[in-house]
Amino acid sequence: MYTLLQNSQQSADVAIPKLHAHVMLTLMNVQEGIKKFGEKGNKALLKELSQLHQQEALLPVHKENMSHDEKKKALRYLMFLKEKRDRSIKARGCADGWSQQDYTTKSETS
Repeated sequence: MYTLLQNSQQSADVAIPKLHAHVMLTLMNVQEGIKKFGEKGNKALLKELSQLHQQEALLPVHKENMSHDEKKKALRYLMFLKEKRDRSIKARGCADGWSQQDYTTKSETS
């Protein structure tokens, strides 16, 4: 049984299968991961970002070249670090689509 915070004032006890809990509860944000894993964490982050660049999944744009509306609609990119079972470090990234709900329908984002 784990306690998950739903917001800053509510919490709920939730039963999470052990396999899922292992994945969910061992991810660290970049700052924590670098502090814990040091250079191995940096290399994992570089590997993840290099892969995104090589696959042209994300294209860089200078914020000076973006309109106010484009900046407002830009999604944050969240990065996490995880130590795998074989002791290697894996970086994972995902777009934070929460802000899209203001201007996009659910069917457009799925």
